[in-house]
Amino acid sequence: MSFGGKVLAHIETCRPDSSLYVGIVGVAGALLASADPTGWQLAGAWLAPTLGWLASLYGGDYYDRDLDAIGKRHRSIPSGRMSAGAAFAGMVVTIVLGTAVALALDPLNIVLVALAGGLGFSYSKWLKARGILGNIARGGPTAFSLLLGATSVRGTIPLDLVPIALMFWVHDSSSNLVGALCDLESDRRGGCATFPVTHGDRATIRLVAILDVGWLALAVGVPLGWQLSGTRTVNWPILGTGLAVAALLAAWSVRILLRAPRPTPRLAGLRSHEVIVIERLLLPCVLIAATASPGAALLFLIPSALITRSAQLLMRGRYEPGRAAHRPGRLKGATS
Repeated sequence: MSFGGKVLAHIETCRPDSSLYVGIVGVAGALLASADPTGWQLAGAWLAPTLGWLASLYGGDYYDRDLDAIGKRHRSIPSGRMSAGAAFAGMVVTIVLGTAVALALDPLNIVLVALAGGLGFSYSKWLKARGILGNIARGGPTAFSLLLGATSVRGTIPLDLVPIALMFWVHDSSSNLVGALCDLESDRRGGCATFPVTHGDRATIRLVAILDVGWLALAVGVPLGWQLSGTRTVNWPILGTGLAVAALLAAWSVRILLRAPRPTPRLAGLRSHEVIVIERLLLPCVLIAATASPGAALLFLIPSALITRSAQLLMRGRYEPGRAAHRPGRLKGATS
């Protein structure tokens, strides 16, 4: 394997089409907690969660390598383009670097790093095969990313941000369910008892829709509580418009799943998840724009959306080969 091939394998493992979001959540936490964070604080609030996210991706590929060998042989480890040891080393390095950045921002962050890391490790090692517990565990690190960003500028965990952290937790549990639905067939063959494996397609899609309603209710209700209590000012035209777009994208992703044949083809799940990946970039940026700075929101949203969408298009043929040749009108002929 050439050096360039190894680098490309690491890039694929780091999922540039889905790994920019969690850092923006950290930035949202910083901007919600302080009106004037420093550039270092904003950079660290983005970098620490992003490194933690990359650690979870390396860890997921390392611990799922046997499952991936069944249904995803094109991935870095099963294809032989990355060794299991290299993936484990990538996990360790990103954990160490992310923890160092978090501690440099504020020593209290060690608590949040431990909680997020514990959930991420537990998901990869044990909870993925424990039904809905796995999806809930996978959603937790994003919630702690928001609180880490806030703690980095405030020195304490602002209690009024805990409910909005819960909103991100519910949101990412929903998106992880869609990812689990994509992997239903390979997980079933590998004996991994995820929620879709144990409860089926329809129950999974219903639960995704219920969780989507849940995070949307929190996204509206929590700022309303802030406004009524005088905790912070909310720009409702911006918040309402942004959340309406996010809700439409979430509904679109569910619609893709509802209209797909049964069992749900993997390509349908991947199409649904592509929509979610764009939608979840919008969510923290809407909060930033409505409560802190529209300019800062655009500064993060526009390049992140462009990079994410470009990475989706460029990586389809390599990372998820089935997507490259897929067209929506051909979905009925697709198989899981």
